[in-house]
Amino acid sequence: MSQLAFKIAWRLLLYPLLALAALSFFFFWLYAHPRRYTGSYKPQDFGLKAEPLRLRTADGIDLDAWFIPHSTSKNTVIVCHGYPMDKSDVLGLTSFLAREFNLLYFDFRATGRSGGFFSTGGARETRDIDAAAAFVQGRLPGGAVGLFGFSMGGAAVLLSANPAVKARALDAPFADLHGELEHIFAGWGHLRRPLLLLMRGWMLLFTGVDIKAVSPVRNAAAFAAPMLLVHGTLDGTVPPANSAALKAANPAAELWLVEGADHGQNHYTAPAEYERRLTAFFRGSL
Repeated sequence: MSQLAFKIAWRLLLYPLLALAALSFFFFWLYAHPRRYTGSYKPQDFGLKAEPLRLRTADGIDLDAWFIPHSTSKNTVIVCHGYPMDKSDVLGLTSFLAREFNLLYFDFRATGRSGGFFSTGGARETRDIDAAAAFVQGRLPGGAVGLFGFSMGGAAVLLSANPAVKARALDAPFADLHGELEHIFAGWGHLRRPLLLLMRGWMLLFTGVDIKAVSPVRNAAAFAAPMLLVHGTLDGTVPPANSAALKAANPAAELWLVEGADHGQNHYTAPAEYERRLTAFFRGSL
């Protein structure tokens, strides 16, 4: 009887652990290897003429990109989209910047039409930003470079320490990847911690990236270049406390909270003010 009880006990322990491991791997794979999204919007839909490009990162990944030249300005804003979308998703947010600046849009690795297999929440995406900045510096030597990032793109902008960058504008960035995952999995109760621990292990094993090390808020204090934070007060995907934490880390940063806006809705909630603030920020910083 005792032997039977032992067999039952270890099965009661082992099977739930195996189920949790499988579930954690499923979520890791879901987030790290997202389904490709390719939007239908193109620059010509906004009256813009773009040059199609392929950029090459230092670790050998090809990125699909558009360069939209300005007739007189040498200053460029590189636009970084959110997860798991592509560059077309942020055209509506930022096309107005083409009135005064060159624009460079690209698909992050493992998204859109770019190469790459794993998305890393901003950790490896900094290499994609480096490739974009290198192109701009080669194309317009002496011109200033600014970065705009939405959501994960904003986090990647904050993780990037590229010396060419003179200004950073962030729309709804997360302050810490592990903290954002805790928010996403908040409804899992007591299972959240072991689930995230196992997901962290899978991420380390397959990508070499430690989720807990992907923390834009740790970088924020080091930036002397101008920084603009924009966040909706009703953002349920990346709560506004994220931008508040970034502001606390870098008190010189400008923080604008858009009343009543959810994730991705800041421009649509206050279009005139959004365009005025971002244009003025880059005009004064580049």
